[in-house]
Order: sequence, then C-alpha cells, then structure tokens
Amino acid sequence: MFARALILAAAALALPAAAQSPAQSPAQSPTPASPPPTASTVSPVTVSPLVKPPAADAKVNVGGEAEDLDLTVTIWPQGAFKTLKSGHVTLRCQIDVHGLAESCDVAYESPQGLGFGRAALKMRHTFKLPPTLGPDGPVSAPKNVQITFKACNSGDDCDNPDLHLATEITDPVWTKAPTFDDLAAAAPAKADGTEGYAATRCRVRRDGGMEGCQLLKEDPDGMGFGVAALRLAESKFRVDPQLAAHQANPVLVDIPIRFPSRQELAQRTVAAPIWLAGVDPATAPHLFPPEAVAGGVTSGRGVARCTVGADGVLADCAPEKGDPDGLGFSEAAVRLATGMKMNLWSADDAPVEGGVVHIPVRLNLKTSGD
Repeated sequence: MFARALILAAAALALPAAAQSPAQSPAQSPTPASPPPTASTVSPVTVSPLVKPPAADAKVNVGGEAEDLDLTVTIWPQGAFKTLKSGHVTLRCQIDVHGLAESCDVAYESPQGLGFGRAALKMRHTFKLPPTLGPDGPVSAPKNVQITFKACNSGDDCDNPDLHLATEITDPVWTKAPTFDDLAAAAPAKADGTEGYAATRCRVRRDGGMEGCQLLKEDPDGMGFGVAALRLAESKFRVDPQLAAHQANPVLVDIPIRFPSRQELAQRTVAAPIWLAGVDPATAPHLFPPEAVAGGVTSGRGVARCTVGADGVLADCAPEKGDPDGLGFSEAAVRLATGMKMNLWSADDAPVEGGVVHIPVRLNLKTSGD
C-alpha cells in the first residue's frame, strides 16, 4: 500500500495541520514547514443549516443517567449541561479500512449555538465502525455518525456537575511515540496477534509527557487492549513541553492506539502518514530526469522506498519501479523524499518509526506551448 475524563474542555489548541493528508500525492504537497513551537486557538465549528439530519450509518448515545457522568462531563457543552438540554448531531466522517474515523465534519446540529457540534467532534477517537467493503476488501469511505446527547435526568449530580475547565490539544505533533517494537511488546497475549484498538485521554505534564490517562474506548472488549494502551500512553508519548508550560488550566490530549495484527507488525508498512514537511512544488520541476527529456517523455511517475527515522525524517531511500521505468523518475522521487518528514504517529493510529513507506511522485514537464 502506498503512502498517501473528568474534565470539560472549554478551549482547544490546534497544532499545524499536516502538510499533506494521507490521500494526497507527495508531489502536490505545499512547501515544507516546521511546526511552530506554540499552538493557536481552534476556530469555532461552522455548521450548515440543514433542515433535517442525513440518514445515519451508525448511532451513538451520550449521557442520560448520573452514572454516565464521567464521559458526559468530559465532552458535554457546559451551558447545555447546566440547563439540562439535550442535543442531536450528525457527523460526516471518513472511515478508514480499519473502521476508524480519520476525520469528521459537522453535517447537522440541533439546537445550534450550544456547542453540541464541537462536543461531538471530540468523540471521533471513540468511533469503531464496520468499514465499507469494496470488491477487494475494506476501503476508506464516508459514513454518517448520529450522536444523541441525552440530558441527565436523575440524581443530585445532574443538577450540580463538577465541571472543570481544561485546554485540549487537537492534532498533536509528537516528539516521541511508540515504535513497532513497542507495540509488539505491549500487545496482550490474550489477543494472540489479532488487531485491536483503544483510545485514551491523558493530561499533559509540564515536561510534555502524559499522566492520569483514562480509557475512552476499547475494541474488542476484554482482550487487554485497554490496559496495554494506558501503559503505552503514559510511558511512550510526548509532546513539546511548551504546549503545557504556560497554561493555567490542565492540558488534555486524546491518544488513539491501533494494535496491528501480527502480520502487519512484521511488514512495518506505514500506510497513512501525516506529513509535517512535504515536497516543495517549486523544486520538483528542476528534478525532471534528463533521460526522459531526451526520449521525448513529458510525464512520469516514480516511487521511492524509505525507512522512517526516530525524528520522522525519511532515510535510506531507494528507487522502485517507475512508470515509465528506467528513465530516472524513481531516482528523482528519491531526491525529493529525502526532504520529507512525518509525524511520529500515523493517521491510522499506528507507529511510523522504523517503518517502511513508499512515496509515489508524479513529475510533469512543462513544454513551450503550456
């Protein structure tokens, strides 16, 4: 495959979006940019005023009883919780081949203006849905997830919830994350090499490490993936300490962890990288292979096979078969790939350090008539 809780979060920190989404071609990536040392505040969610929600592919209920308060208070909009208001949201999510939501947007929200859409987006890492099946197996496809926020209706805790303010990091850039070896060592013996998933919510320490992690999601249940994820979250993940150094409120981050199958761990292929530095479009034309020019070829596709280093930078790149082959397109892809860098945790919630990534690059030569 080629590359391509206890606290109500009142504000959010947005780290820089990936320079390239997993579905983009590296040659189309914007100019490389290093992530800034500090984060900015996320803009409010914009909701389209749909008359009625689209048909749901999956449904999730949140809250309703006092015993559900740990999860409810984690994400529930503060004003709506205090006034015991219910809400309905439909998210349009891109569900990957593993059934995980790589990204979501608000498609419907009722009532609007109370924060239910933003709250629903915070639940993305708790979704684990059956993936869409194509002719050759699971494929990435959009699905509608309907979320019902049912107001608490019994008990003293419903009237006087202990709401705390916190800052939440979204799309974190990791300075440290587990490796394939770490996941292999942490995988529960009971699972016997089968794939699993767990999502945790952690508090960021002043040094960038994690503490106080709590389990948000485990699939399948009872196999030990939740316990393994909590241990990995508190020992193997780290962000830039500056993100928490000057925050008055606690800083939270969600950490989703997919435990690949034994076969996938052995292959160590990075299928969904999050690029922090991609290909500079201004550089690519200068690397168009002279062999192709001499042969009158104006377009071609090269592929570089690289290993991901501990800092996310690509190393040991080598050319693979190009199209057309033998005209230098893959050698050009290798030169372009050496300047690329990815986040240390992938978009499909798996390791990248020590993994292998295949970088396809299409090069087009402008002619005098263009």
